[in-house]
Amino acid sequence: MEPSSPFGKFFYFSYFAVGSYLAKSLLDQVGSLPLHLLYSTVEVQSHDDAYNYLLFWLTKQRFNESKNRLIASTSLSSGLDYFSEDSDDGEFDDMLDAEASDTEWKASLSNTRQLLWSPSEGIHYFRYGGRCLALTRQIEERGTMLYTRTDKLRISCLGWDASILKQLLLEARVEYSQKEKGKTVIYRGAKRSYDNDFYWARSTARPARPLSTVILDHEEKTAFIQDVQQYLHPSTMRWYSDRGIPYRRGYLFYGPPGTGKSSLAFAAAGFLGLNVYILDLNATQLTEDALAQLFQELPRRCLVLLEDIDTNEVTSRRGDESKKKRKGNNKISLSALLNTIDGVAAQEGRVLVMTTNHQENLDPALIRPGRVDYQIEFKLANRNLMMQMFQNLFRDVLPSIDSHLEDTCHRAPIRRPPAHFLPIVSSTHSPVGKGNPTMQPFKSSDSEAMLAVCIRHVNMRLFHP
Repeated sequence: MEPSSPFGKFFYFSYFAVGSYLAKSLLDQVGSLPLHLLYSTVEVQSHDDAYNYLLFWLTKQRFNESKNRLIASTSLSSGLDYFSEDSDDGEFDDMLDAEASDTEWKASLSNTRQLLWSPSEGIHYFRYGGRCLALTRQIEERGTMLYTRTDKLRISCLGWDASILKQLLLEARVEYSQKEKGKTVIYRGAKRSYDNDFYWARSTARPARPLSTVILDHEEKTAFIQDVQQYLHPSTMRWYSDRGIPYRRGYLFYGPPGTGKSSLAFAAAGFLGLNVYILDLNATQLTEDALAQLFQELPRRCLVLLEDIDTNEVTSRRGDESKKKRKGNNKISLSALLNTIDGVAAQEGRVLVMTTNHQENLDPALIRPGRVDYQIEFKLANRNLMMQMFQNLFRDVLPSIDSHLEDTCHRAPIRRPPAHFLPIVSSTHSPVGKGNPTMQPFKSSDSEAMLAVCIRHVNMRLFHP
């Protein structure tokens, strides 16, 4: 209510004017403050694992269903890291858990993939933990020779306390870890096209391979696993630290191709709960600085796999100049590789596994103790290993196989199967009579007939090479 006396009117308008001036000054001062002083923000970029955590969490929230601005994508066409080829692993797991009918199996062969929905570019508001949060998504596209997309996610809240944002990311990480429980995540060293930097790109996540599927001498396999377990134990790390010894361990698997070298590395990683980081030393434009950067970015507990290192001229014996003369375009020197593996700035806590088909071609400096502490020779399968492989493949479809199998495998003669199981029969075989099956010595041609029997009896849904 406005006062009636002249003095009262003067006092009223003076008070209002001063108040308006002070309010305007306060707003001007607040407006001139940097915006980052008014709220807290966490930014995540698409090349980091935290991006996968956050985007996976966002796609699972109910508020995402009510949004009218979404991005629809599939695992086959998207260029974003989150929508990698393993994003439909859940569907694959469902098929493994259930006995799919022929119709369902045929339908799964189509190129149709599950649609994945995520918030579109721009600002989205949602509530979490009783607080109002803002999600900003920024997508940049670069029309270079290789089409690239970079994605940034930014979550903000009013105030200087960012604990609610940290809590959200922690929850997202836990949920994502549950999704990958029992799986081995594989990363590969790759070059980003927009800045030419190398980084560990998430490749895929696959069910952990059982150690029993790796056909190797049991004592040799057990000794290797126990050695890695002992190395990863916290007491071992303290032992190394107390004595000033670098906490690193290297392994070399050598032998003919196809004998299970890489298989053992993947199975060991799955058994020990380690992620696998694969690096190709022959990668285009891989420099010494990029190699050092990749190793420095390795997590403390992981398995680094360098496959077929004998194919790189850098690792060959320094007296053998033939490969270097043929290629000569490698930007990595042997000394740089050695310093990366066990130099002063080399990462500790990782398990390094190198595989080669020709151990004799490697430079002795690469495989000396301290860089390679444990070597395993992989040989061609003998009779015992073949029996293990047979038992592993057919343990579910042929339950009658028991301890008598070993005696059966060592017998010279075999009992030939009925004729209708033999689409391929050697002309030297006598016909099967109506009585008991004929007994003949084992011949190489009989392997074709036995293979036909195996193929007829095996359930192909259970077969995993």
